Amino acid sequence: MTVFELRVDPAKTPRFTPVWEAVPVLLAVLTPALLRPGLASWEMPGRARIRARAASIAAVGALLPATLPWIAHWRLPPDARWWDISCNVAFFAAVSLLATTFLGRLAGPIIGLCSYAAAIVVQQSAPQLAAHLPVSGASTNLTAHPVASIAIVAAASAAWYGTMGQSRFARNLHRNN
Repeated sequence: MTVFELRVDPAKTPRFTPVWEAVPVLLAVLTPALLRPGLASWEMPGRARIRARAASIAAVGALLPATLPWIAHWRLPPDARWWDISCNVAFFAAVSLLATTFLGRLAGPIIGLCSYAAAIVVQQSAPQLAAHLPVSGASTNLTAHPVASIAIVAAASAAWYGTMGQSRFARNLHRNN
């Protein structure tokens, strides 16, 4: 079992990030940037069926990387927290989907990775604050947060339904480049 030891504050216990969380999170935050070019051809028609397809692709793009810990749990140790890791992956995938929608293909993965890193820093440096985050991993917050993950995945899917993956701001931003 491979884990990454992340130590922000040397006086506190490090956060051990298992590889079965880090790899799906990286895949999850990169997925929207890969999906966005394929949806660009759908922008013109704007029919409800095409919008529903865009929302479905967004939901699958957020939930598919979250299934990797479920698949890996057959080979994981019995004390592995694969359920809350799946919720974390879905949460950060949806954050990346929302950022990609409203800020563009480049900003989405960057914001997804930065939010993941910020959550790790908060969990390491301020465990009392980390207890209130909608992601698990801190010593004070070792429970899964499926409601928060489902809510943000639903919000990302609704945003992709409304914008087909690219807001007017992001469209103008890419047009001016």
